[in-house]
Amino acid sequence: MSGDDQSSSRPDSDSVPKPFPTVGIGTSAGGVRALQEFFSSLPENAEAAFVVVLHLDPAHQSELPAILAARTDMPVTQVSGRIKLEPRHVYVIPPNRQLLIADQHLSIVEFEEPRWQRAPIDLFFRSLAAQRHDDFAVILSGAGSDGAVGIKAVKEAGGIILVQHPDEAEYNSMPRSAIETGLADFVLPVREIAARLPELIANRNRVPTTETLVGSDEDAMQRILSYLRVRTGHDFSKYKKSTVRRRIARRMQVRRTATLPEYLAVLRENVDEAQALFADLLISVTTFFRDSNAFKRLIDLAIHTLFDDKSVSDAIRVWVPGCATGEEAYSIAMLLLEEADRRDLRPEIQVFASDIDAAALAGAREGRYPLAIEADMTEERLRRFFTRENDHYRVRRELRDVVLFAKHSLLKDPPFSRVDLISCRNLLIYLDRELQQQVCVTFHFALRPGGYLFLGSSESADSPVGLFRVIDRDARIYQRAPSSTNGAREVQTLAAIGAPELLPSRSHTTFRAPSEAAIHREALERAAPPSAVVDESYRVLHLSESAGRYLQPSGGTLSNDITELAREELRFDLRAALHRAFARGEPSLSAPIAVRFDGVQRRVYLQVRPIGSDPHASRLALVFFFEGEALGGDLEGTSDIEGRPAEEQIRELQREIQFTQSQLRTSREEYEGANEELRAANEELQSINEEYRSTAEELETSKEELQSINEELQTVNSELKIKLESVSRAHSDIQNLMAATDVGILFLDTHLRIKRFTPRITDLFNIAEGDEGRSITDFTHSLDYDGLAEDARTVLHRLASSEREVRSRNGSWYLMRVRPYRTVENKIDGVVVTLVDISERRRSEDALRDSEARIRAVFDGVADAIVTIDASGAVQSLNKATTKMFGYAPDELVGKDVRMLMPEPYRSRHEGYIEKYLQTGQAKIIGVNREVEARRKGGALFPVELMVSEIRHDGERLFIGFLRDLSEKRRFEARLQRLHANRLASMAEMATALAHEINQPLAAATTYLNAARRILNGKAEQLPELGEALGHAAEQTLQAGRIVGHLREFIARGEADKTMQNLHELIGRACELALADAPNAKIEVVLQLNAPKDGVLVDKVQIQQALVNLIRNAKEAMSASSVRKLIISTSVDDGVIQTDIADTGRGFTDGMAADLFVPFTSTKSEGLGVGLSISRSIVEAHYGRIWAEPNPGGGAKFMFTLPLADTETTEE
Repeated sequence: MSGDDQSSSRPDSDSVPKPFPTVGIGTSAGGVRALQEFFSSLPENAEAAFVVVLHLDPAHQSELPAILAARTDMPVTQVSGRIKLEPRHVYVIPPNRQLLIADQHLSIVEFEEPRWQRAPIDLFFRSLAAQRHDDFAVILSGAGSDGAVGIKAVKEAGGIILVQHPDEAEYNSMPRSAIETGLADFVLPVREIAARLPELIANRNRVPTTETLVGSDEDAMQRILSYLRVRTGHDFSKYKKSTVRRRIARRMQVRRTATLPEYLAVLRENVDEAQALFADLLISVTTFFRDSNAFKRLIDLAIHTLFDDKSVSDAIRVWVPGCATGEEAYSIAMLLLEEADRRDLRPEIQVFASDIDAAALAGAREGRYPLAIEADMTEERLRRFFTRENDHYRVRRELRDVVLFAKHSLLKDPPFSRVDLISCRNLLIYLDRELQQQVCVTFHFALRPGGYLFLGSSESADSPVGLFRVIDRDARIYQRAPSSTNGAREVQTLAAIGAPELLPSRSHTTFRAPSEAAIHREALERAAPPSAVVDESYRVLHLSESAGRYLQPSGGTLSNDITELAREELRFDLRAALHRAFARGEPSLSAPIAVRFDGVQRRVYLQVRPIGSDPHASRLALVFFFEGEALGGDLEGTSDIEGRPAEEQIRELQREIQFTQSQLRTSREEYEGANEELRAANEELQSINEEYRSTAEELETSKEELQSINEELQTVNSELKIKLESVSRAHSDIQNLMAATDVGILFLDTHLRIKRFTPRITDLFNIAEGDEGRSITDFTHSLDYDGLAEDARTVLHRLASSEREVRSRNGSWYLMRVRPYRTVENKIDGVVVTLVDISERRRSEDALRDSEARIRAVFDGVADAIVTIDASGAVQSLNKATTKMFGYAPDELVGKDVRMLMPEPYRSRHEGYIEKYLQTGQAKIIGVNREVEARRKGGALFPVELMVSEIRHDGERLFIGFLRDLSEKRRFEARLQRLHANRLASMAEMATALAHEINQPLAAATTYLNAARRILNGKAEQLPELGEALGHAAEQTLQAGRIVGHLREFIARGEADKTMQNLHELIGRACELALADAPNAKIEVVLQLNAPKDGVLVDKVQIQQALVNLIRNAKEAMSASSVRKLIISTSVDDGVIQTDIADTGRGFTDGMAADLFVPFTSTKSEGLGVGLSISRSIVEAHYGRIWAEPNPGGGAKFMFTLPLADTETTEE
């Protein structure tokens, strides 16, 4: 239970109702549509000021005023400065500002929080509650939980909370957060909220809330409190009447009742209403660190002191009565935990938080709060003590385990004892002075000597006097004062706590120092008639010194009821007088009553007067005993009357009759009153009987629950045993792990004291078993590094690990890691130092670095450029030759696209080559030497020989390009080609001239030889040898001519004219030319042209000439063979087409194979030896190769290859 700090310092708002209320409307995401529907549905008779608080974009102007103005006839204003509220006006918050209300004026201020921590709705609702008026808070659609804290303040101030139904809201986080607080009075669709508001506004001024109730209202109020006491077990009759009436008035608004009797009827008919009224009276509202300045003073003046002279075995006990939903208890616990950390001392901390509201305690135990608590505490506390769960924060276990929540009544139950601090803020302001004094006595009893009391800003512990001394009056911090005179009073007060009703104090004089006023009162008491002070239950609270003469208790158990203590003659009249005083508030004086004192009758008059000007407020009465003259015996009295004159006897008898009639009339009234009370008591007894029956059922249920709990405890006990065994095994595993590990591990606490270590640590530190608890700085070590302690302190300070390589004095190297030691609760409890021997790794790294240096030297020493790229074409590395070749610096190439080194068309085709290879695996350019053009930095192009290879490194595909600059080679080849061309031209001219010069003599010689043969034809038979010789001479002359022709043809052959041709077609044409007489020569020709591709880029005439030459050679080689078979076949392998020409002729020997392609060397007697040489030059000019080998079936086999040509290759 909590309340506002300023409650008692302000006049009660009930006495001066304001003319119109304020309706605060909070919304966020989806709120524009809800606001449009709200104002469209709002009736015209809503006499209130409407303030709309919305989450707006701080960087843009808001169009909300114009949007709302289209839905309502009321003026809509965006607040831009201080402005006075007016009824039937709508006020809208501006962007990037928070809106506050005070003294019926709105004002704007800048946000102090960052954007993600702003809660404008909560801030406005808190300022609205500070006005202490019966205002309204409305929560509509929105994300997050803004407003959940603010509505608590509005509810505490007596306002009414209306929430849009979550099922209707576009975003239901804000409505759900508001409903989860348990404070929502209405959860309705937007249209119903708008329709209900005017009625609630109109009813607020019809509720009777004046200080003094009369007639039926007074009786109804008493019956409401009595019924509430029966239903809940709590008596609110001693609470401040203004607070009780305001809370009842609020419930009357909600229940739509205009009078207290009507509300009493609703209360009796509706079982839940009693609990709702009970919850409203408790005011279970509080916040974290409420009044932060007071908490700062509490830290300085009390929290620090609580830890003085405390050890780990001691306990710090704190009691927070009226804890409500737990914020105050958790705030105190956070302060204690922070102080324990600062002192590095952890005594047992116990915070007892009590309240009588079971629903509030359930929320406190759950420890779940909206995001709006960010405004009440620092980020450090949020991070340490809370975890975020979606739109809420939940307390961590460290904080939750410190606080114990219990249902406990401060006024009825025995208090907690021996506590060091009591924090009871904003509870006493709701109690009357008598209860406040009783609570202070209870606090004095509960505190240890020197313990502290922390109250709200409007509360005080000055009465009774002498119990507490002031430490800081502004912060309301008190300290228990030693007192030897208060023990009996405390025992009496605590005994009264267990009574069914709260009893006022018998006397407060023991707590006040003697004064002139006390002396005056004592003198008056001695001089005044005997008297007694009694309460409304007729219990004696105080007697004057001489009042005992008029008391004569009956036998049996002693009673404190004055009507049982008084003499028997006085009891009837005394009871009647007391009833008149308490029921009507009227003083009375009785007729003379004959009372026998020591055998003598005397007249005694009783006067009973209510104490105080307001009899309903005091509920005390003062009884005076006036003693008159002595009377004779009964007979004497009778004779005295009879001896008087008749008229005097008649007057005396008439007076007695009048007195008797008056007494009868009084008795009849008392009887009627008692009968009414008995009727009410009967109703209450019936209700109590139902309560007892319900309690019996609950007890039976509780018994079953206890049995179930007992079974659960047995199960838990078994589980704990299993967990204990598991922990024991885990401990054994850790011990074995520590003993078996080959890594040095050292555990240090926050003061660098040794907690545990592995055996390998002893190789480096002079530590032995039993050194646990000593500081690591006390021991020597063999490390060539003295900064371990400083590293550990740095890690503890920054909470970040450190790692370094250190060397021991024997030359070994260790990797030293220092990390924070985190407990299961994520607390830092020291550091862990690990030392791993990395000597072998260091040696390997050194060797690797040396190897890398050598490889790099070789890499940079290569004359060819070496460039490594990834699959995207980005340059990864290069050698020095690359920078020299292209003119770029290394940083200008590394990371850049390799295409910057390529001219067109290679630049545009490069990406396609790589992608095609990665997708299909077809290596068009991988592993193949190619001559391409490259581009230098200045844009100059130059020829290079390129070969690309692929490697895989750590799952990444890399491509290495080896480039050789062909510029010099091209220049040399050009010079050589020019020289060769010149030589060939000279040779061609010489061959032509030579052929001309030789052909003429040869032709003449041939003519002469033929003529000689004709001359000798007639004489051939006579000279046969001469004829044969002349024939041979003629043939040789012709052969010499053919040689000269071939020589001329060989020298005069020009450049090739390459075009796309089908090799199979060229083979067919060559066969037609060379094998025209094959059938006559009985040669079997087999064509096996099986190559799937035969496209080649060649000079058609030259390749056909080479084919004809090879086929004719084969045909001529088989002229003397019995088996004549010629097989011509084709095949494809690795991008080239191979042609095989196999015959079954005489073949050749191994010695002849080396000279087959040498010019002017032939295996035939009549051959010139230039055909194969010409064929080889043709094939090689087409980037092919030609060779010969024996045919396995006999004969020779000539083979040559040509590169296949397709569209892509042709473009390349």
